[in-house]
Amino acid sequence: MPTILPIIRKFLTLSSICLILVAVPFGLLVAADEINNERIIEMTTLGLGDEIIVARIKIGRCEFSLSDFDLLALKKAGVSDKVVAAMLEASVLTDPIVMVDGKPLELHTLGQAKTGGRLGASLTFGLKSVKNKAYLNGRNARVFASRNPSIELELPRGDSIENYIIVKMDRKSDRREIEVGSAGGTVGQKSGIRAESIIRTSSTVLDDGRYLLRPLKPLKRHAYIVYIIGSADFMKGIYGKGYDFSVE
Repeated sequence: MPTILPIIRKFLTLSSICLILVAVPFGLLVAADEINNERIIEMTTLGLGDEIIVARIKIGRCEFSLSDFDLLALKKAGVSDKVVAAMLEASVLTDPIVMVDGKPLELHTLGQAKTGGRLGASLTFGLKSVKNKAYLNGRNARVFASRNPSIELELPRGDSIENYIIVKMDRKSDRREIEVGSAGGTVGQKSGIRAESIIRTSSTVLDDGRYLLRPLKPLKRHAYIVYIIGSADFMKGIYGKGYDFSVE
């Protein structure tokens, strides 16, 4: 009789696991950080409170569809106004999304350390003036593009495509640089990107908030950055922000 007890215990344990798996809806077995309309409706049907669902929205990766018809479907499914408001808030774009040839680009804050490469600023002393340069370590960016790249930007509400320019970076053996200002010498004090480093482009509106940026001529094999005009704050040690890529 004692030899049978372990077998019975093992059988009961396996049976309990099977019952739990059957009882849990399939949608909840999906990765916990993926939140869409169906998951919201499912959590509402299970009786989870608004606070729990809103917390899930805040920590999850949200992919909501929120047209008028979607909002009506959520309402009919019993989703509360508080949860719908949280869904709408989570869907508001706060930072630009930039892609080159279909590949996402990472935002760099020049002048601050960042994962994937140390960023900083250096002073280069010329014969006539002191040039202020921002640099990014590494001869090339992680992302490579074609010589005729298609740069797609999705911008937050209120932002303008006029704030984004393509700048050719000076490529050194171990880093890439852009000149963001100069002082002294015969030219006095100047700030901003050198005109000869800015690539001429054309922009096309794709739809609300989405744009296509293209260079007018094929790019040379070099390093580039989609620079955000007005993003520099020298007093805080920020020498601008942008999305870098290389052409080989």
